[in-house]
Amino acid sequence: MSAQGQCLVTGTMAAAMPLRRMAALGIVVLLGISYMFNSMDRQVFPALLSAIIPRFGLTLPEAGFVSAVFTVMVAIFGALSGWFMGRFGRKPVLVSGLIAYSAFTFVTPFATGFGTLAVYRTLTGAGEALQVGAVFACLGGYFGERRGTFMGIIQAFFGLGALLGPILGARLFTWSGAWETPFYVFGGVGMMMALIIAFAVPRVFSDASEPVLISGPVGDDTGSVLLSRNVLLMTAAFFLTGTSFFSYTALYTTYLHNRLGFSVTEASVALGMYGLGALGAVAGGWLGERLGRAGVSACFLALAATGFALFNIAASPAAHAALSLLFGLLVSGVLFARLMSMLQLSAYPARIGAAVALGLAGFYTPGPFAGYFFGKLVEMLGWGSAAIFTIVLPAVIAASLMGFFDMRSMRST
Repeated sequence: MSAQGQCLVTGTMAAAMPLRRMAALGIVVLLGISYMFNSMDRQVFPALLSAIIPRFGLTLPEAGFVSAVFTVMVAIFGALSGWFMGRFGRKPVLVSGLIAYSAFTFVTPFATGFGTLAVYRTLTGAGEALQVGAVFACLGGYFGERRGTFMGIIQAFFGLGALLGPILGARLFTWSGAWETPFYVFGGVGMMMALIIAFAVPRVFSDASEPVLISGPVGDDTGSVLLSRNVLLMTAAFFLTGTSFFSYTALYTTYLHNRLGFSVTEASVALGMYGLGALGAVAGGWLGERLGRAGVSACFLALAATGFALFNIAASPAAHAALSLLFGLLVSGVLFARLMSMLQLSAYPARIGAAVALGLAGFYTPGPFAGYFFGKLVEMLGWGSAAIFTIVLPAVIAASLMGFFDMRSMRST
C-alpha cells in the first residue's frame, strides 16, 4: 500500500492471463454475431407487423404491446442477470439465454391468438436479457479501461442485426409468401450460434475481472455501495432512452405503412436504416469514452429533434431513411455504449454484473408500456403529438439529468 492508502484489488479471475490478441478479437466477433441475431429477432417482428396484425386481428394498441412486450422479461431477467451470473457464471448464462430466445423466436408462428402471441414474444425477452447482461459483463471484465470501445463494437453488431433483420425478414416474407418464415430461419440459426459459443469461448475470457487501483485501506468496502447517485442517474437515463427507443420501434413501420402509404419493403428498409446508424457504434464507443456531461446531453437533445422530425416532418422514403439512420447512430451508436460505460465506472468492480443488470432493467422496463401508450395516444391525439410525449420528451428529460452526474467520482478503469 502506498502512502495515499492505495491498493490493488482483483476479481475472481483477473485478466492477468490474457488471451492472444487475435483470439480475444475472434471471441468478440462471435459474441457480436450472437448479439446480431438478438437484434434481428427484435426488429423482424415490428417490420412485419402490418402482415401479422390481420392474421391475429390486433388493434393498434395491442400491436404496439406485442411488438415490445418481450421487454417485460428483459427488464425482469435483466435485473436478475447479476444473480444468475454470480450463481452459474457468465458463460452458462450467455449460452442459455441465446438458446432460450432463439427457441421462442422459432415457435412464435405457432401462436393461436393475441394471448399466446404475447406469451411467446414475452418469453423471448428472458433469454435476451440473460445473453445481453452476460455479454456486457464479459466485455467489462476482460477489457477493463477499454470497455467502452469494445462495447461500441458489440453495439455495431446489434446495429447490423437491426439493419439485416427487417430487410432479410421482408425478403423472406416476399419470397415465401409467409410472415412465419423469418422466425423459423432466425430462431434456428440462433440456436446453432449458441452451440458454437459453448465450445469456443474460454473461461479466461468470460470470467475475467479487471484489476483496479482504489483509495483506502484494504478492508474498506465503501466503494462497494451499488446504489450511488451516479448509478441511479444512469439507470434513470437508461429508462428514458428505452422509452424513446421502444416507442419508435414498436409502431414505426405501422406509421409508415398506414399513415404515409409506404410498402412493406419501403417501411422495412426505413426501420433497417436504424441498424445502419447503429453500426456507427464502432466509432461511437471510442467517441463516447471522451464525452462528458455536456456531450451526452447534446446527444439526447439531438435524439429528441430526430424523433420529432420522424413523426412530424419527414414524408419521403429518403428522408425517413436518413433520420432513422441518425436515430440509430444516437441511441445504439453512442448513447447506449456511453451510458453502459459510465454506469460500470460508477460501480465497484465486483458489482459490475449488478450494475449492468440495473442498466438493462432501466432500459427495457418501459418497452411494452411505451408501445401500448404510444398506440393509445395515436388514437387520441394523432401520430405527431403522440410522438412528442413518448419519444421527444423522454430524451429532453434525460438530457437534463446529465447535469447532476458527478464525473469526478467515476473510476479511472
